[in-house]
Amino acid sequence: MLSPRASRLRDWALFAAAASVPAICVGVLGLRALANEADGARREVALGLSTASARLSRALDQETDSAAAALAALPIDGAPEAAAAALAGIAPPFSAPVLLAPDRSVLLPPEAALPLAPAPEGCAALARAAAGPDAQGRAGARRDFLARCAEARSPAGRWLWPVLALDAAESRAVDVDQPAVAAWLEAHAAGLSEAERQAAAIEVDAALSGEPRERARAALAAPRPERDALVAELRRGGLDAELRARPDARGLVSWRAGASAGTLRALPDGRSAGFVIHAGSLAGWLRGGAGPVPPDVRADVLAGAAGRAPAAPELGGAPAALLSIAPELVVRLSPADPAAVARHAARGKRLLVGVGAAAAALALGLAALLFARMRAARRSSELRTDFVAAVSHELRTPIASVRMLAELLEEGRLAPEEHREVFEALGRESRRLGETVERLLGFSRMMAGRAAADRAPARVAEAVAASIDRFEERNPEMPRVERDLDPAAEASIDAGQIELAVDNLLANALKYAPLAAPYRVRVARERGGVGIAVEDRGPGVARRDQRRIFEPFERADDRLSHAVSGSGIGLSLVRHVARAHGGSARVESEPGRGAAFTLWIPGPKEPTP
Repeated sequence: MLSPRASRLRDWALFAAAASVPAICVGVLGLRALANEADGARREVALGLSTASARLSRALDQETDSAAAALAALPIDGAPEAAAAALAGIAPPFSAPVLLAPDRSVLLPPEAALPLAPAPEGCAALARAAAGPDAQGRAGARRDFLARCAEARSPAGRWLWPVLALDAAESRAVDVDQPAVAAWLEAHAAGLSEAERQAAAIEVDAALSGEPRERARAALAAPRPERDALVAELRRGGLDAELRARPDARGLVSWRAGASAGTLRALPDGRSAGFVIHAGSLAGWLRGGAGPVPPDVRADVLAGAAGRAPAAPELGGAPAALLSIAPELVVRLSPADPAAVARHAARGKRLLVGVGAAAAALALGLAALLFARMRAARRSSELRTDFVAAVSHELRTPIASVRMLAELLEEGRLAPEEHREVFEALGRESRRLGETVERLLGFSRMMAGRAAADRAPARVAEAVAASIDRFEERNPEMPRVERDLDPAAEASIDAGQIELAVDNLLANALKYAPLAAPYRVRVARERGGVGIAVEDRGPGVARRDQRRIFEPFERADDRLSHAVSGSGIGLSLVRHVARAHGGSARVESEPGRGAAFTLWIPGPKEPTP
C-alpha cells in the first residue's frame, strides 16, 4: 500500500506524463512541418536561381551569336579609330571590342597615353649620376634623386623613382625609408605597366621587409587597368593557337580558354578584329543592371582560381547557381540577401516555439483542470464515504443506548429506584439523536438552498444565551461557559439559526478541546455589525487548514482530527448561517494556543433621512 503522499506523487507523475504526450506530438509534427517548409523555401530559391541562370545564359548566347553574325558581315578597314567605331557598334555589352596587329599586339582598346610631366630641374642629371662609375658620387646622386624626384620618368615614360629606391634599399648603399617606398607604390601602382609591376614585385621581395613589404605586395597585386587585364587574359588563354585554328564558314574563330572567351575575324591586311568576354567586361555589365538578372539575385564574377570551382557551393546557408563562361570564368548567382532563408527558418522556429508553448500550456492547463476535477471528485467521494460512516456512528451510538435502556425496562431487569436514572438517560440520548438528525436536516436544506433565514430585529445576546444554556444542560459535568455578552448588540437575525450555529461551535470545541474548558463566548459590536465568538484553549488549528475546515465534509489534517469522530458538517453549517445573514465566518488560531471561531452579522441599516 502506498502512503497518501506517495499516491499523490504517483498521480501527479502519471498526469505529467499523460499531459506531455500531446505537447510532444505537436512539437514533433511542428518540427517536421518546419523542416519541410525550410526545404520548400530552399527549393524555391534554387529554382529561382536556376531560372535566372538559364535566362542569363540565353541572353549571353543570343547576344554573342548576333554579334558574331554582324562581325562576319562588317567591312573593317582603315585606321584603328575607324575599326574601333565599327566594332563598338556590334560588340555585345558584356564584351570588349579588340583589334590585333599582324604581330598579335593589341591595337584596340588603345593603351592609355602616359602623361609625361616635365622632369624637375636637375633630375635628369641626378639620374645619370646615379648610374655613373663613381661609387661615392653615385650614392650622393641617388640620395638627392630620391629626395627630390619622386615623379620623374624616363623619356620612354618609365618610372625611375621605384627602380632606384628598391635598388638602393636592396644594396644598402643609401638609407631608404621603406614605409615611404610602400606609400609610393600604393599611390602609383595603377599607372605601372604589367612589366613594371612584375619587375617591382621581384625587387620588393628582396629589398623590403615587414609591414612595408606586405603593403607593397598588396598594392602591386591590386586589379590592373582593364586593358592590361584584357591583354594578360588574351596571352594566358593561348590566343595565338586559337587564331591558327581552322575558321568556320564565315571566317570567324571563337574560343573559350583561361578566363576569357570571344570571337575574332582575320582581316585581309593581317589584322584581327572581334570582341572578347573577360572578367572586367562581364562584371561591368552585370554591375550596371543591364543584364537579365532579377533584383533579388546577386551576380558575382569569379575568375582564375576562384572560377575553377567544379560545383555550386552554398553562400551564407543559401543555394547558389554557377554559369560557366570559360574554363576559369564563372558567374555565380546567389540570393541578394543570403540570410533571407535563414531568417525565414528562424521566424518559423520562433513561431513553432510560440505555438508549441501555447499548445503545451493549453494542454497542461486543460489536463491540470481535468486532473484537479478528478481529484476533487475522488476526494469528495472519499469525504462523503467518511461522512456516511461518521453519521452512522453518531446515529448508532444514541440508538444503541436507547435500545439497550428500552430492553432493560422491557425485561424488568432494573430495580424501581433505577428507573428515574434510566428515564433521564433515555431522554438525554433521545435529545442527542434528535439534535443529530436536526443538524443533518439543516445541513441538507442549506446545501439545497432551501434554508431561508426568517430574520427579524432582535438582541443577539438572548439567542446566544439560550444556546449556551442548552449546551450546559446537555453537559452538566463540564465547567460553566464564560459569558461576555453585550445586551445592547442588536441585529436582524433568525434566532433559531443563530442558536444552531452557536451550538455547533460549542459542540466543536467540546469535541476537539474537551480538557481545555471553560469555554468563552463573546458577543460584541464590531465593524458595523455584531460578532459572536466562541473561544477555547485547545490545540488550535494550523494555518493551512483554517480556510478548508469550513468546507463540507472537510476536517483538519492532523492526528487529533483523525482520532475524533465527526461528520465534518458543523463548521459548514456555521458558514451557511453567516452567509444567510449576509455575514461571514472566520477562525483565528495558532497551533497550541487555542482557537477563536467568529460569526459576524451585519447590524441594522440606519434609516435614510
